[in-house]
Amino acid sequence: MDTASCWVDQPVQSEACAGSGSSCSAAGLQEQPSLAHCEHAMAQGAAESYQAVCAPRRSGLAEQPELCQSELQSAGSREVAAEDQRTAGSDDTHYWSQHLPVFQHYLQLDDLVLSHFSFLPATHLRYNMGNLLKVLTCTDLEQEPNFFLDFENAQPTEAERDVWEQVDVVLKDAKGILDELQSYKGAGQEIREAIQNPSDEALQEQAWDAVVPLVGKLKKFYEFSQRLEAALHSLLGALTNETHSDPTQHLEREQALAKQFAEILHFTLRFDELKMTNPAIQNDFSYYRRTLSRMRINNVPAEGENEVNNELANRISLFYADATPMLKTLSDGTTKFVSENKTLPIENTTDCLSTMASVCKVMLETPEYRSRFNSEETVSFCLRVMVGVIILYDYVHPVGAFAKSSKIDMKGCIKVLKDQPPNSVEGLLNALRYTTKHLNDESTNKTIKSMLQ
Repeated sequence: MDTASCWVDQPVQSEACAGSGSSCSAAGLQEQPSLAHCEHAMAQGAAESYQAVCAPRRSGLAEQPELCQSELQSAGSREVAAEDQRTAGSDDTHYWSQHLPVFQHYLQLDDLVLSHFSFLPATHLRYNMGNLLKVLTCTDLEQEPNFFLDFENAQPTEAERDVWEQVDVVLKDAKGILDELQSYKGAGQEIREAIQNPSDEALQEQAWDAVVPLVGKLKKFYEFSQRLEAALHSLLGALTNETHSDPTQHLEREQALAKQFAEILHFTLRFDELKMTNPAIQNDFSYYRRTLSRMRINNVPAEGENEVNNELANRISLFYADATPMLKTLSDGTTKFVSENKTLPIENTTDCLSTMASVCKVMLETPEYRSRFNSEETVSFCLRVMVGVIILYDYVHPVGAFAKSSKIDMKGCIKVLKDQPPNSVEGLLNALRYTTKHLNDESTNKTIKSMLQ
């Protein structure tokens, strides 16, 4: 991963790197403009050097009690403080010549790695030396997945094919559903005229004739949500089983299934966006139910009565009563999947979701990966999937996506969104603001809340 992403803003809180599950933030780079070079330089070489040199040596510290993380950090801080007093006012070169041995002694690093930090000015080194020590011993550094998930071209392997084909049958109908929903105009005019003229049988019949085919469409959308839930269960079963040791391996090696999972999330957010901006949907269905009830009381046979029976009408009504009906279907479906698979740890499912969010974030913020997208539409797709999986995680995980123990780097994800043209992501930011479950919990970090204001 890009080690610059672990350069935290402000003095680092120790728990950020102590295995709590939180991820380091790159936000500090924005507050210290001269450190912008750090992100570029580290991206070019330090990540590779870290993996080759730092990681194995760092892991060895765990076997040396005298060099445990807390002692290492405090020892480093003491030496830095002493050196600050002795070298106050010195130039950058002299300052580095005095301080590099501190890194070499306490972190057991060689010149190859240290050279990647030597461009930092002394003034910033004094402020960030303690942070850098914590970064280099950060237990979360290797946890963020760092691979390219090919949302454009991923094809199923033989091992994936059975599940992929089942899900593909459902996804082939998704675009048609969105097109029908987008063109849904409703029968508002006919309904108003019928209500205003209750004794005019011609207007009553005209309104009924307009509503019945629309109710057929609403039924079709609802039934598709049930098919989508079944497809989600198939994908979760494949992506959370014990075939691979962790969710990163699942997503990296089963990219065609990961792509289908992403397509379901993309469809879900788009469907709910369209539904929220179309009040005619609930108005039409409410009028249909009221009119049908009145006809039954008066023993008036009605064409279209068999379109939706009473039990189905109740379920459809509950479906559209939710602000985000398709997302609720997915969250309920995911919860149901967990409850039905009691031998499968819930972490297998929630870690799959958090890993997907991290993969999207890394691809969006890494120029090397982002440049591999053939279309800007893929960028929008990736952003939408990232937000969708965050919201789903927030509903499914016991404490949600915004808790300190969450495995999703919420600050990093929000920053990625805000780095895009405002008009293109306002709807996604609103989705995080208004359709998540735990954002307004007291335990949510105030910085995260302020970022979404």
